[in-house]
Amino acid sequence: MKKLLVLAVLCSLLAACAGDDDTPEADSAPPATDAASDTTTTEATTDTTAGEEASSDLRIVISGMAFSGPTTVSVGDTIEIVNNDDVPHTWTAEDETFDVSVGPGETATYTFEQAGEFPYFCRLHPSMTGTITVEG
Repeated sequence: MKKLLVLAVLCSLLAACAGDDDTPEADSAPPATDAASDTTTTEATTDTTAGEEASSDLRIVISGMAFSGPTTVSVGDTIEIVNNDDVPHTWTAEDETFDVSVGPGETATYTFEQAGEFPYFCRLHPSMTGTITVEG
């Protein structure tokens, strides 16, 4: 009987630990860092907090190992890059105008400072591609 009681208490503790993880440790993941870039136009920042949300018109979402989001934006627009996958990704212009690393479940931003058409890909998963046109 004593062993059964101990087993019940252990099961109860395990069930409590396996629930929704709202502990401070879950919110303290280190922010993603931008990949090294030789350009001076990259202005990416990482924001893993729930603050203000960008317009969905200005959001590149990475999910299911694919990019989705706007294909046309304006100079001065800030794009939010959201990684909904369980693996890290980059959002990298073929000409390296931007090169943003985004960890699993993290968000980063990039502000366009020049007009043009920018084919992009993920450095870690090169089959992930897209193109964004920035209008001046």
